[in-house]
Amino acid sequence: MNEDLQQLALLDALIGNWDSVQIRLGDSAPALQASLAAIAGRLAAAPDADAVALILDDLLDLLEGTPAYAFVRELIVRSQVAPGRTRALGSAGAICAPPAIAEAAALVGDGSARLATAIAAQAEPCMIQLYFATNRCVASAGGARFTADPSGQLAYGLARVTIPVDRHRLGHVEQRAWWNVLGDRKDERRYVVLGDIEALSAGAFVSRLEGDPEAVNGLLVFTHGYNVRFEEAARRAAQLAFDLNFRGRVVLFSWPSCGSLLGYGADEERALLSAQTFRGFLESLAGGPWSQVHLLAHSMGNRVLLHGLAGDAWPNRKLGQVLFVAADVYVDLFRQQFPRIRDAGANYTSYASQRDRALFFSALLHRAERVGAIDGTPFTTDGLETIDATAVDTSVLGLGLGHSYFADQRSLLTDIGILVGAGLPAAQRGLAQSDRPRYWYFPR
Repeated sequence: MNEDLQQLALLDALIGNWDSVQIRLGDSAPALQASLAAIAGRLAAAPDADAVALILDDLLDLLEGTPAYAFVRELIVRSQVAPGRTRALGSAGAICAPPAIAEAAALVGDGSARLATAIAAQAEPCMIQLYFATNRCVASAGGARFTADPSGQLAYGLARVTIPVDRHRLGHVEQRAWWNVLGDRKDERRYVVLGDIEALSAGAFVSRLEGDPEAVNGLLVFTHGYNVRFEEAARRAAQLAFDLNFRGRVVLFSWPSCGSLLGYGADEERALLSAQTFRGFLESLAGGPWSQVHLLAHSMGNRVLLHGLAGDAWPNRKLGQVLFVAADVYVDLFRQQFPRIRDAGANYTSYASQRDRALFFSALLHRAERVGAIDGTPFTTDGLETIDATAVDTSVLGLGLGHSYFADQRSLLTDIGILVGAGLPAAQRGLAQSDRPRYWYFPR
């Protein structure tokens, strides 16, 4: 059954990203179209794992020398199912019950969405262990675990979040609709649910993380943005851990956002207040068995990240990839602070979009350009790989704020997963390049 599952995982990874493969071929696509179509047909009809292996060899031979070659190789590597551990196809997380192999095999030709649904049809909700640190005050009563009030010290813990494997769609945080007052919001088979939280001391937190076998593969510290409560941040971090296929541990740093649309001004002050606390947290991760610590910040969380790093001394020599996603940061401030961290040894990437309406309103409010917004051409600077994600449309009929694209779309999740998982630069991830100014973009 393990070989069958591995075969299906490979098929799902390739078929689910087939459009991305062709996009990355660029000008080579028309010439290879017939050969690619033939290989796609052979994959869909592959009778066993040996046949899939031969087809993969043919595919890699065909793509060698093209921008899609490294992308496909990484897809194959990331689809590997580790011994003793199974993964939900199209996602990264343990499946807790045997998959419906026979049913799934019959659906291969119908695409990865139905394939993943069939495989997960009999799966139990998957439990994600989420390590976290927060400078929020602990709630004394009510349903919330932490408040929006800043605390003078960090609280550490281990949260258990369940993902509804049989209903989960990549890029989504399933939750009860606002109008469904009769539905059980803690139904683990339907929604992403934050369950028990185990409080840990600072020493116990580091010890548990050091003893975690997956942490050896690296850490990815996620810092959320404005208007986010702790519970929402934990569910989003668990979804990223599940969908990114990151082989290490995702760790949440939650600063005391008010979790309110009207709390923008208060959140700005809380973000700046949290920068030094964040810096101290990174210093506590400087040891341990992990080879690298990657950082991913979204929206206003980039202010926590930028100011936390731009101190007098570098907080952690293990920092690898640093991702500024949809950064709600004043361009001139970033231009002033970034040279202080540029040559410290990490690799820096910024994702921006012309469709990000939230940052459009922020720019109007502050009368100042934002790093994650594009008005004409993206913000670029030496030492920063800028990615234009405008072509990734996450809204329906062009509606919505277009601000959470980093975690909503397969193409972005795949790109981020390859970046933090393999450390490949944009030139090797199949993105298109613009030279004046120099930045990278997802082809339309």
